[in-house]
Amino acid sequence: MKVYFTHRVLLALLFLIVASCRKDSGVEEEHEFQPLQAERGGTLGSPVVKVIGSAGGQIATPDGKIQVDVPAGAVANDVQFTIQPITKTLETATGSAYRLGPEDVIFEKDVKISFAYTEEDLIGSSEDYLYLTYQDKAGYFYQEAMTEIAQTNHKLWVNTRHFSDWYLNRIFSVETVKNKLVANEETDLLLFYTESWPDGRVGTAEALKITTDTWFVNGPGNVERLGNVGASLSTVKARYKAPASIIQPTTIAVGAQVRNMVSKTHPDRPGTSGLVIAQREIELVPDEYFIWQLDGTMHTGISLDANFLGGSTILLGTGLTGGLNISLNATQTGEYELGNPAVPDHFSIVAYLASSTETMYQGSYYLCDDSKVHYGKGKLKIDQYGSIGGIISGSIEATVYSIGCDPKAKKQVKGRFRIRRKV
Repeated sequence: MKVYFTHRVLLALLFLIVASCRKDSGVEEEHEFQPLQAERGGTLGSPVVKVIGSAGGQIATPDGKIQVDVPAGAVANDVQFTIQPITKTLETATGSAYRLGPEDVIFEKDVKISFAYTEEDLIGSSEDYLYLTYQDKAGYFYQEAMTEIAQTNHKLWVNTRHFSDWYLNRIFSVETVKNKLVANEETDLLLFYTESWPDGRVGTAEALKITTDTWFVNGPGNVERLGNVGASLSTVKARYKAPASIIQPTTIAVGAQVRNMVSKTHPDRPGTSGLVIAQREIELVPDEYFIWQLDGTMHTGISLDANFLGGSTILLGTGLTGGLNISLNATQTGEYELGNPAVPDHFSIVAYLASSTETMYQGSYYLCDDSKVHYGKGKLKIDQYGSIGGIISGSIEATVYSIGCDPKAKKQVKGRFRIRRKV
């Protein structure tokens, strides 16, 4: 278990030391700290409600994303506890946010609030930069410096004696305008930074704007720093440009390294070396492509076609090692089930290998003693459906069967495509 915690008293004592060192830490002394203030989030759905008495107890959401442990003696009588999901009003927050009740109550003992986080919650950031943060009724945010983290089971928790609106905040994060680019396409990136003052308030200040960042790209293309932006200039803007040629879909990482943003006098804070690294993945795709796996073996289409013929959308990919044909009874974006292509909103699929005696696989099969057509499981997602000359793009995942009456002779197909429509 990896645990980070910092006493607020220690933070207050060290504040003068940190302030005196700022000229050596790549920041400028210009303006005062600006606390973040926002409206409180609106409610989402119904709350979880449970009555807990002097013996203590536990309340959690059904999905386990937040759990509150109330020790014996925290309340003297039966009290109604609530967990209400809310919309997020803190820009750098990730995951879900909750309003905990009862508010305006000071508990007799520490109550433990635990958040579960996922890999998706870490996109553009890192576990090192996660802190539980609450918002008071006046709209100000306070970071819990004593947030503890167990990276092995993806849990964060704090002990508190009050309830409010609670968030999972990222003190450093990189966001992109677009996460998928074609050749020569550009996207802007923003590096967000929120600091906390000795009293726990979250905010930004021009005195702490980032000036020692170095942007990088792990892969083709280039990135350029554009400068500090935002009301307090604490957000850094950069721009990434994809390479002039993209042969096949590739995932790269673009991010920033920031030096001396964490004082070395705080050895129990994230980034004890003073180096912060935050990055974001970007997918580079050719103007047209069709790639798929057949039982784990990768195939790449060289000849591609996307047409609307005879009332069906036809997608074809033919390569040196095989091909994939899809017929969809639909002409718009959406998710579609594998089945009879004569039925609206269903698709059929045929896959074949170029160098095998058992070349053909399809999404349907027969039983040897039955003439009825059976279909496997499959899903086709169309996320873009252009007119003639435009793009049809999406993904497919399906079970296909050898020609014959043995349903056990099956393989898995998984692929992605982006093809210009010709008809």
